Amino acid sequence: MKFYTAVVFSTLVSAVLAFENTVPCIMWSPKDYIKTNGRPHNQLVITNADATSSITSSLSSDICSAKAIALFDQPEIHSNDFVRSENKNAFNNLRTYIDQASTRSEIEYIAGGVDIQKVAQMIASECEATVVNLDASDVSDDDFKEQSSPIVVVASLPSSNSFHSNDVLLKRFISVMERKVNQNYAVIYTSGSAKTFENEYVNLQAPSNKSLPIFAKYQLFTPGVFMVLGVTLLFLFIAGTGITWLSGIQTPIRMEAPKQKKN
Repeated sequence: MKFYTAVVFSTLVSAVLAFENTVPCIMWSPKDYIKTNGRPHNQLVITNADATSSITSSLSSDICSAKAIALFDQPEIHSNDFVRSENKNAFNNLRTYIDQASTRSEIEYIAGGVDIQKVAQMIASECEATVVNLDASDVSDDDFKEQSSPIVVVASLPSSNSFHSNDVLLKRFISVMERKVNQNYAVIYTSGSAKTFENEYVNLQAPSNKSLPIFAKYQLFTPGVFMVLGVTLLFLFIAGTGITWLSGIQTPIRMEAPKQKKN
């Protein structure tokens, strides 16, 4: 029994860690450059090795018709950050762009982060374009030069900034891009570095206002925890039912003699 409990606990911890050390990838475009709901893999967590092909497969066949393809690198972003109470107004601009997009797609969990440079190189190779690395806090109209092929831009958002500050930089960057290419662009918003499990819970210290209820002070549950708990409870129910049925099997107390045939 102790061994069984240890195995279940170990599996539970491993599954939670798999969800915690992940990053999301949100793609949108004012035009038909993204395959809407075009998630190419049905597994819940995409590995880092599969992330590049998963992202590029979510782009439509007309992606090379775009004038600009921007890849934003937001360090240590997690899907849970979008729903936390302290980040209620931190992603207003991002949400507005997504809501107003003509096409959009999302991958919620990518383990370990995305190799953004590799994704950019694959897109550039497909479209015979060039890759330009820009600082999102220092972008100007001169960075988007008129050319026949699209420009693939990797825009790094500062890791020292808050999500709200980077959301303002996102709006400024896209505003500059729209002035140069109008609506003829696509955006990939993800992260090259995942938030570690240790950092996630170090940041869950109680706020200075100790009068708040416990659920306002701490993030006790995440989607990963809920999913793992659900799977574990289902497994325990099935295993318990099977063991109960097996223990209820009884052998006959006596064997009846075979009936003799009449002459």
